[in-house]
Amino acid sequence: MRSVLIFCVLVVSLLGCTSSPAREAGGCDLDAYRVAVAEINRTDQQYRTAISWGTTDEAELARLKALPDDENMEESFRRSREGIKLEPELEKELWAKQIAIDRANTQTLMDWVQACGWPSEELLGEDTPSMVPVLIHMQMEDAEWVLPVLREEVLAGRMPPRPYAMIFDRKQHHEGKPQIYGMTQAFDSATRTVLPPAIVDLDATNAARAEIGMDPIEEYRITDEATAAGQ
Repeated sequence: MRSVLIFCVLVVSLLGCTSSPAREAGGCDLDAYRVAVAEINRTDQQYRTAISWGTTDEAELARLKALPDDENMEESFRRSREGIKLEPELEKELWAKQIAIDRANTQTLMDWVQACGWPSEELLGEDTPSMVPVLIHMQMEDAEWVLPVLREEVLAGRMPPRPYAMIFDRKQHHEGKPQIYGMTQAFDSATRTVLPPAIVDLDATNAARAEIGMDPIEEYRITDEATAAGQ
């Protein structure tokens, strides 16, 4: 198994290193798993919030976080229109720190998954935060070894299939390949509508979806591979 220690070295000065399960003991400490998941959930936004809002002022960030959803969205649009953002060098520095955290979080989460299973509400309780954002934020080079682990969890019924399919298609897109499960959609700026997913072959897509327990795709566009790979 890949070691989390390398990544811990990168982020230990920032947040410490979330503990991984003692797999050699052959047990699964669910209380420790809950603690690890909570810490992963917290640090997933360690620097993203500041980057997104364009400020590192803690009082301002707290104010923005407390806004109701509609005001939050309005404020986000306003700051975007006015070009409110961090200085480029600071933003670059924070992204580097966040990426290091993301990689540590990915490794720690997958260590726990392999030891105990996907952190579902059934396993850890109804207040368990979703770990799907962690999958979305992981580096695509890590998907090569993460996806087989997730597939095992899906086929064993411990993990819902949609997050796995989403990450798989995202990796396909990253590599310039056509999506398999039909999970990504494009925005048509001309009509200002979200287009159905572009796939190469309906039968192949629905067979792949059925294999992991997903319903057949309903809306789709059949395209050649070159087009499908880019959408």
